[in-house]
Amino acid sequence: MNMKKLFLIILFVFFPALHSFSDDNVTIPHNNTSFSKSKKLMQQVYYDYQYSFYCGCEYSYELVDKSIKAIVNEESCGYIPRKNINRGRYIEWEHVVPAWAFGHTRKCWREELCINSKGNRYKGRKCCEKIDNVFKAMEADMYNLYPAVGELNADRNNFRYGTIDGEEREYGACDFEVKDKAAEPKEDIRGDIARTYFYMEKTYNVPISDKQRKLFEVWDKQDKIDEWEIERAKRIEKIQGNRNTFIIKDDE
Repeated sequence: MNMKKLFLIILFVFFPALHSFSDDNVTIPHNNTSFSKSKKLMQQVYYDYQYSFYCGCEYSYELVDKSIKAIVNEESCGYIPRKNINRGRYIEWEHVVPAWAFGHTRKCWREELCINSKGNRYKGRKCCEKIDNVFKAMEADMYNLYPAVGELNADRNNFRYGTIDGEEREYGACDFEVKDKAAEPKEDIRGDIARTYFYMEKTYNVPISDKQRKLFEVWDKQDKIDEWEIERAKRIEKIQGNRNTFIIKDDE
């Protein structure tokens, strides 16, 4: 191994902060850059409102294999796993604006800016989590995190939201469909989704396509802000320090 390659390995592996890539037009709005920490903090936000986002399933925390996990109460919502029974047992914290969407705004996701211990370059989520503070802030942003049944989180993947003809209901009584790389949520959370996208666009310059914008503008009008959405935003603001002005205006 030549000295130049050895130097690059040492620099990127042991001093990643020196090469923290961030766009000049993005100001990080909060100090939380830990996704794992945010998931724990979200438990505080939802301490008295333990319902999954897409299905409205009740959930509770139990000791499983020496760790505390959020267990889905399937009977409370009529959820029936489509295929992944194991993942359907647990609640996961879903990025409504998926990591793929906000990650692609960062160079570390698109270009091989990182080097592993073997001297190989790589890109994508792991690279961004290592060197990009803006990405880490986006990934950890609590306004973009919602409790979802694990199977639905997996099936939604990084697909766009949209409307799907018919009501196949592959998850029992849960009103959630995934087809042709699109996910259709139930009507009473569509505004929440729209306002989350608007927040991520304003805060981090995450782009929204013209087609998606028109859809979200309709959803924003049809599904008005409710009491829980306001309370959730207040709790997140208290913990995270910044405000989602699409839910709570600056003069409120």
